[in-house]
Amino acid sequence: MKTQSHFLDVIWRAAGAGALPDDCEVTRLRKAILTLIAVIIAILAVFWGCLYVLLGHFWSGMIPLTYATVTFASIVHFFHTRQFGFFRASQLLLILLLPFLLQWSLGGFVGGSVVMIWAFFSPLAALLFADLDHAMGWLVAFVLLTVMSGLLDPALAAHGHMLPQPAIQTFFVLNMVVGLVSVFFVFRTFVKAREHAHQLADEARRALEVANGDLRDSREIIRQLMLTDALTGIANRRHLDERLMEEMERVQQKQRSFSILIADLDHFKEVNDRFGHAAGDEALKSVAGIIRRHIRASDFVARYGGEEFVVLMPDTDHQDAVMLAERLREAVSGQRIEAIGESITISLGVTTTLGAMPLKSFVRQADDALYQAKRAGRDRVVSSVCHQPV
Repeated sequence: MKTQSHFLDVIWRAAGAGALPDDCEVTRLRKAILTLIAVIIAILAVFWGCLYVLLGHFWSGMIPLTYATVTFASIVHFFHTRQFGFFRASQLLLILLLPFLLQWSLGGFVGGSVVMIWAFFSPLAALLFADLDHAMGWLVAFVLLTVMSGLLDPALAAHGHMLPQPAIQTFFVLNMVVGLVSVFFVFRTFVKAREHAHQLADEARRALEVANGDLRDSREIIRQLMLTDALTGIANRRHLDERLMEEMERVQQKQRSFSILIADLDHFKEVNDRFGHAAGDEALKSVAGIIRRHIRASDFVARYGGEEFVVLMPDTDHQDAVMLAERLREAVSGQRIEAIGESITISLGVTTTLGAMPLKSFVRQADDALYQAKRAGRDRVVSSVCHQPV
């Protein structure tokens, strides 16, 4: 079995000698199969030609012998130049003409029917190795030559040289068996190649879907990283600016109230000086966690910068916004920060817009309220209502 497999591998590599380095798998397959078919028919042609000569039909024997010589020369030329288009066209022409030439030299349909099966290879081979348009052209040529043979059949039969009946029967069986087996294996090879190509395409499609999914996930992860504050895990200033613009557009479209609060840790510089910056970072993370736990699902919290946090409160009137700010202040002041061993306080500025207004003015109003809370003694909430239209 290993010897047989090695032998077949050698044949297949030899048949594929006309392939180019950049040929795809299907192109390599087409070139190798057409080369094998050409070699098989040429070998059979040598066999036919020698038998015709031995049976006394010298000129009829010279036709397949000449065919074999031209075919082998064409294969050598193809291996040397790698011009598959010329090789394909020449082989299709030879395969088409050989049966008709033998038929005419042997006395018409009856004498030449033993080799007519090979004429069918031209349109079939064009269909497999070229395209549908080429196949239609070779089919038309085959039909025209068949009609011509039918018109010439009486004259050919009168002047032709019939083969002996045993020879006709032997040739017919030989051509039918070899021809049908060749057709079967050619189609079988193409079907298997197509199934393999479809399998590879499906695998490539699935791999592409997985890759696209991974890419989408990666892009989403990267986006989240770009919009997330690395220290506290809440939204960063960039994410805050995007969300602020979205909310202000919504306010302008729907004319609903929108509130914002800015919270600042009191005496945070002293925390860093007394306990170190690492403890200060832990305090920031703790306060961010407290705020995140006490706001509503519809609210949005972000680190504004340094020790400042911003909470956006869509569809929230002034009274509810102030109440939420007070809850946050009490929650922070009532929570002991493990990193510093004591609690910390925050000051908050709250503002509410009753309609659309410039974004910078809206944020500055909340920042001014925070500044007033700081000046009034810290650990408190100061609020204002914006009435400025766009």
